[in-house]
Amino acid sequence: MYGFLQLCADRRFHRVTMQEFERLTGLGENEYWIEARAGGAPSWSDNTKTGRFAYGQGARIMGWAAHGDHCGGFPGASNDELRRKVERAMKSRAEEFPEAEHLALFAHEGGIELVARQGHQ
Repeated sequence: MYGFLQLCADRRFHRVTMQEFERLTGLGENEYWIEARAGGAPSWSDNTKTGRFAYGQGARIMGWAAHGDHCGGFPGASNDELRRKVERAMKSRAEEFPEAEHLALFAHEGGIELVARQGHQ
């Protein structure tokens, strides 16, 4: 089984988010695709070419991540706002990729939270 993780490119949080995704899913570092940019999953308005490609190649565990503590993609947004944004992004993507399990991850200076999980397990 393969996975896909869409996350923020912020140097403070990208690797720890990937490590937590691996821990939660049991996937190895070479068993999932990633896509990163400022703002993480909430910054994309659709499921993206990379998400569709990974799903088409068998990704059935999909992670949607963001972080707090001053996100460059959403200047001025609070941690609570960003946490809600990543959960909404996950719910939207779950509709687009119905055969997958979906995780919403939120990073902050205190660690990584699993905000929500839905779909096949």
